[in-house]
Amino acid sequence: MADLSPRQNYELVRILSHLGWGPERLAAEVNAVVGDQAAINKTTPYHWRDRGRVPRPPYDQVVCDVLSRALGIAVTYQQLWAAMGPARGARTISAHLLTDDWTPQFARAALTEATASGAPVRLQRPADLFRPDDLRLVARQWAGSDCPAPVGGGPLRVDLSHVAELRSSSDSKHRLEMAFGGGLVLDPARRELGVVIKLLELGAYDEKTGRELYGVAARLARLAGWAAADGCDEAAAQRCFVAALRAAHVSGDVRMGASVMGCLAAQATYLPDRERDAVTLLSMALEAAEGVDTPGERALQYGRMARALGRLGERPTAEAMADRAFAEFGAADEGDPQQLADLQRMVGESYLFLGRWRSARGLLSSAASGIAPERSRAKALALVRLAECCLNEGRSEEAAQAADQARQLAAGMLSVRVATALKDFDAAWRGAGQRPG
Repeated sequence: MADLSPRQNYELVRILSHLGWGPERLAAEVNAVVGDQAAINKTTPYHWRDRGRVPRPPYDQVVCDVLSRALGIAVTYQQLWAAMGPARGARTISAHLLTDDWTPQFARAALTEATASGAPVRLQRPADLFRPDDLRLVARQWAGSDCPAPVGGGPLRVDLSHVAELRSSSDSKHRLEMAFGGGLVLDPARRELGVVIKLLELGAYDEKTGRELYGVAARLARLAGWAAADGCDEAAAQRCFVAALRAAHVSGDVRMGASVMGCLAAQATYLPDRERDAVTLLSMALEAAEGVDTPGERALQYGRMARALGRLGERPTAEAMADRAFAEFGAADEGDPQQLADLQRMVGESYLFLGRWRSARGLLSSAASGIAPERSRAKALALVRLAECCLNEGRSEEAAQAADQARQLAAGMLSVRVATALKDFDAAWRGAGQRPG
């Protein structure tokens, strides 16, 4: 049984003593940040100080933020709460991640959750995943709520040159993920996200810099979510994506938010009984981003929708969405070849699910050829899908060749998703009476 006996938080005692604060003063400072609707009782910090309780999110990080500003130096979660042990506070994700106000303060709390590693936390369902209604609520709030200006008044001056450096680092990690798999970059992305969170908490920045800084946080949280999904940690991926959506909302970057919605939808497409959620999320993303997204971005959203509808077996609608996707892409003056290859892979997968194997084979073959060599992970997945398609058609030699190419690309790759796809193909190969390559 967990040890829940009273235990004083000596670090909190030390800091409050240095500041000359009592627990009630700390409560007042916390309430000044979170507002009346989320205010705590003035006696609550006594439990933190004298009984070793750990406040639930976002109050755990709010306390760190308040004390950091008062001291003029960083007070970290690890420093203040970790010694109390994981069983001494509400370190689980709850509905607060979904229902908290869409403000910079609560965006930082969500981003802090995204940096957490270890075993998936428990939500309200045995599968540890947000319910469909929860995700639709998040999407509506992202699309329809306003956000206060993110201005920082801390002791660390942050300017756009720092933001540019962080964005460059995020982009380099994204390139590494595309080449070598999510397992390589998940922990580094989380650590760098922690750096950005600390700058958001302690930085002095104007509104423009603040929005740009939250934009970088959204990029890193999205990358961490994609890397977690590539490792088949679906619960961690979802909370990263929700955090990324909150950060994108603060940044004011609608296109980034729509991209995150696309990630949530792509994930839902392959979760049991969640394909319909993917279609709903994509419809909401397309509506919210209308007029600001590019033809290529809209084409990919329609391609994701076609894939989800293919999983549902809704052939006429899936084919209509596929046609719409290619029409949107054709509306671009100079389409991105990599976007075209991604779209071909999505629609090819849709046709594979629908049993249109000949059409699927042509699209997946074009996708595998068109995906750039530095995007080895996507190319390997396209080749596995092509192998599946060829096997279904009885083209065993071509299936073996495609699978062998995928194995060569996947050798040493830190991608559970690719490894699982290859394993599933090998099982289907054996089921068809073939010998694995």
